[in-house]
Amino acid sequence: MPPGNPYAKYIKQYQTSNITTATPEKLMILLFDGAIQFLMKAKTAIVEHNLQERSQNIDGARKIIRELMRTIDLENGNDVSKNLFRLYNRMSMDLIKANVQRNTEKIDEVITDLTNIRWGFQKAIEIQSGVTTVEDVMKDYNAEEATSHPALNEGDENAG
Repeated sequence: MPPGNPYAKYIKQYQTSNITTATPEKLMILLFDGAIQFLMKAKTAIVEHNLQERSQNIDGARKIIRELMRTIDLENGNDVSKNLFRLYNRMSMDLIKANVQRNTEKIDEVITDLTNIRWGFQKAIEIQSGVTTVEDVMKDYNAEEATSHPALNEGDENAG
């Protein structure tokens, strides 16, 4: 019997339990996490010139994105719904290009988009459940933006 992780069976049981008992909101977060994991593996496969791994992981991410697209109610939705659908569609098309062109930059763009959307969903869940408020989320977001883009604040000293 080949050596392996003696806890693999228990990890698999935990993961299955985690998914089957998750709320719809938690499932959305798990979908984002899964797509991002697939894309990180696809980037590694591109670097390692592993055609099969690259294609399988990009396809896995695209399947998740298509599932995310199916969750959008375009008939009753607003402009946000339609724009989100278009964004998912663009990401899916970008992944086709990334696969054909072996382009890690396109994959990075999709990872960034998925990460940002995931963040928004996570914050919406936290607001809905009362863990945080819109005001607190906006304060945190603005503080993070200021520190990650210091050039945007350079003109503040000269204002007035």
